[in-house]
This record gives sequence, C-alpha cells and structure tokens, in this order.
Amino acid sequence: MTTLIVFDIDGTLLHSVAAHQAAFLGALGDSGLTEIDARWGGYRHHTDSWIFREVFRANEGRFPDGAQTQRFADLLHERFVAATAADGVEQVPGAGAFLRRLAEDDAYEVAFATGGMREVTAAKLAPLGASGPVSTASEHTYREHLVREAVHRAGGDFERVVCVGDGPWDLRAAVATGSQFIGIGGSSAPFGDWFPATHLFASFEDVDPARDFALSPPPGAVAAEPDADTPFAAGPAGCGCWN
Repeated sequence: MTTLIVFDIDGTLLHSVAAHQAAFLGALGDSGLTEIDARWGGYRHHTDSWIFREVFRANEGRFPDGAQTQRFADLLHERFVAATAADGVEQVPGAGAFLRRLAEDDAYEVAFATGGMREVTAAKLAPLGASGPVSTASEHTYREHLVREAVHRAGGDFERVVCVGDGPWDLRAAVATGSQFIGIGGSSAPFGDWFPATHLFASFEDVDPARDFALSPPPGAVAAEPDADTPFAAGPAGCGCWN
C-alpha cells in the first residue's frame, strides 16, 4: 500500500502566481476580451478553464468553442514562457529536492492537479524534472474534479491521498475528496484561523511525508464544494463540469 501525494503547482512548488496571472490577463486581451473581472479568487472555481469560459461568456454571451479555448491556452503558454525566459521561475524552498526524495521512495507516488491549462503546466513542470500523472484545467473546470482526475490517472490502491496546496480552493478540494492536506506558505490566513500549525510549511525541507495530515475542520470552516451535484467523469470529454 502506498501514499499518493497530489501537488498543486503555482504557489505550492513554484513562485509562479504573479507571472501566471499576468500571462492570463494578457492572453484574455489577446483573445479580444475586454470586460474582465480580475479578482481571480472571486470566481466559483479557481481554474483557468472556468475563468476563461466565464469571461468569454460575459463578453460574447456564450461559451467558447474548442478552437477558441485551445487558442487561449496557446496564448497563455506563449506569454508565460516569454515572461519567464530570462530568469526562470523560482522554486518554493526545497520543492525540487522533495520531489526527488519521493521519487526514490517506493512508499510514495506523485501526481499533479493544477488549475493551469495543459500547455503552460508542461512549461512549469519541465525545470522541476517532475514526473507523474498530471491533471490540468484542460481536462476539468472544477478543482475537486482535478484532484479526482489525478487520483484516477495515478491508479493503484492507495493507503491514503495527501493534497499539497497554497490556496483555500486546494484545501476545499482535499476536504471534498476525503484527502489529507499539507498547506504551503508562511501564514495560515488562506486556510483559516483554525488551520493547524502542524500542517503548514514555508519550506519542503521541513515536511515529513510519513506524518498524518488528516484534518477535522470545524463545521462551516471550509466552504462546501460548489456544484457538488455534478458527477465526476474521468477524462475531459464526458465530465459534467464542462456543461
């Protein structure tokens, strides 16, 4: 029996949030979308695909088709790569070493569940030398479904699943999927005052993956999963999150 550790990427493994958000905003403009609510945390689901669809609908009165979504993903990738070409993207302390450590230990498997689109995600993971199943916003629009997809792609009979993230949407997805959770950051503010200090780390150098990271949040402390009545279906084509 092994442990599956499911990593978010932006703000969790890489200090890439600012570069990604700037590239995202630029790609929206490149797509001809001018009415944009840039309060990213206010959207119902914190994924590139959900936000792009909502912005597109606000501007065009309909959802984008597949070709328009792919063009946006390509523009996002191009802008992110151009913005980070000179200096790269700084890793969260200890991230690369932690991933290598897990890869060398048969007790663990690694997967990634990110709110970024597929193309830009590949650009982020490449310098980390990371390997493992990857679930992106090109597959699902819900964070909870991204975690479910990552677990599905990893396969196997896992003794436990541990999600690692830096935002309240990551925590919500962990709770919704019955996973344990490790918070990354210097403050518990994104997760709430109740969040245990034993589950929060500013550096991966201090994380012992063998520890129990189960959570028992007080009633109402973690927002309920949005659209919980929409069933998950593995793979992008048949999942209700696209409806």
